[in-house]
Amino acid sequence: MKDYRFCPHCGVSLQTSQIEGRRRGHCPQCGYIAYKNPLPSVGAIGVRDGKILLVKRGREPGKGKWAPPSGFMEGGETPEEACLRELKEETGMEGVIKELIGVYLEESRVYGEVLVVVYLVEITGGVLKPGDDADEARFFPKGELPDLHFSCFRKAIEKAF
Repeated sequence: MKDYRFCPHCGVSLQTSQIEGRRRGHCPQCGYIAYKNPLPSVGAIGVRDGKILLVKRGREPGKGKWAPPSGFMEGGETPEEACLRELKEETGMEGVIKELIGVYLEESRVYGEVLVVVYLVEITGGVLKPGDDADEARFFPKGELPDLHFSCFRKAIEKAF
């Protein structure tokens, strides 16, 4: 999240004050408040034949670690659309969302606070192949999961099963 020093609307130097119970940058001229909101993202707990689909991350954050297919929502996209898009992009697989597992707040050293919306997805087709930002994609038995990047993914899997 960008820390503004100047108002993005009128260019005046921001001041810092207690606003709505938090220290926030604000513009004394036009009233702009520089809120710091978490970035919205999604995760797909993809399941087929009792196994869970994971990818080995090919980029930071968490390069080399395992995670469910996941990523940031794009403008004009619902969380459900983003979930199925990330599933396809990162694994080549297609699926149907079965349920919302949970919504989690994670801290990323790269992006700051990230809001992660995690869905249970039944894999329905596709050809398993890692996308360009994944080094590997593989199904794991529930009892043999590797260590996962972001604690929310482990919590979501435990909640789903």
